Amino acid sequence: MKLGIVLSTSSKTSRKLILLRFKGCWSYRFIHCAFYFYFIIGLSWLAWYTTPKSVVPLQKVLQNIAYKVGNGTKIQFWKENWNGNEALMGLFPDLFSLCTNPEETVAEVWSIHGWNIVFRRHLNDWEIGRVAELLHVLNGFNGLSAEKDSIIRKHSRDGSLSVNKLYIKEVNEYPGGKLGPWKQIWRNKVPTKVKCFSWLVARRACSTHEKLKRRGFYIASWCSLCNETEETNNHLFLHCKVTTQLWNLFLGPTHTEWIMPEHTADLLSCWISRGGRKSKKKWWCIIPSCIWWCIWKERNSRCYDNKANSIEKVKWNCLTTFYFWCKEEGIEETAQILDFIGTL
Repeated sequence: MKLGIVLSTSSKTSRKLILLRFKGCWSYRFIHCAFYFYFIIGLSWLAWYTTPKSVVPLQKVLQNIAYKVGNGTKIQFWKENWNGNEALMGLFPDLFSLCTNPEETVAEVWSIHGWNIVFRRHLNDWEIGRVAELLHVLNGFNGLSAEKDSIIRKHSRDGSLSVNKLYIKEVNEYPGGKLGPWKQIWRNKVPTKVKCFSWLVARRACSTHEKLKRRGFYIASWCSLCNETEETNNHLFLHCKVTTQLWNLFLGPTHTEWIMPEHTADLLSCWISRGGRKSKKKWWCIIPSCIWWCIWKERNSRCYDNKANSIEKVKWNCLTTFYFWCKEEGIEETAQILDFIGTL
């Protein structure tokens, strides 16, 4: 799989310099077409919506990477940050406007005698001082080498650039630095399609009326289960009176004092702690996905097929689905599950 970041764009040739990650290695590529390689951090808080916003431009990430000059053939002299905390075009915009080739690389500007910066006209007296400041900034450059140009990550001990480090840094900027309940979803012992559906529910990306209205559809929103309020993600899967009876169905025998969280992601984050001993958690984690799946099927049945099951039938479907998944996924605590269902 290839992951890529658009590093720079040439306005003249419509080329894009792409940073690619392939088989564990970072490399550069020039793309001569309108297609983009985007760096996508999947299944994370960064990809919160399924709109083009989920294709992360990673401007914040790009601010935390720098370029290590090797042979200088792939790093642009003016436009890329290779000699400090900011690109030279940002430090010296007046000189950048006078350069003959804004796209020139470090290798093209550097020579064995030093810097060869060419401007498109003679400089005025007050501009010579700016050139002196530019040369002072470049004074610490030690010259080119035979190594290839590389990208390093700022604020890193070894300077290595990896998907994991970029992801952790972005997540830490969120309040509390929470990674989200994604491990619980993808390691759950349920069918793959249910894992994907649970992920959408936790991200509030399921196609409820709330989601459709955010996408610009005009809908007279109404919950098809309770007929009391508009249909939102949190209401349908947490707070609807029909859904609440399913939650109470499983929470009642455990004698747990439970206050329903506001959001579905918050529920997954605290649900695992209510699972008791370790052997019980294997099937305890299935319960949220089971309830959400059955509620969604019942909702679609009422919306599209005009068929409404009684609450007893909904509960029975939820229990049979729960037991079938436990058996199908090879959870060994069958007797424990049967005893639990027997108390319901």
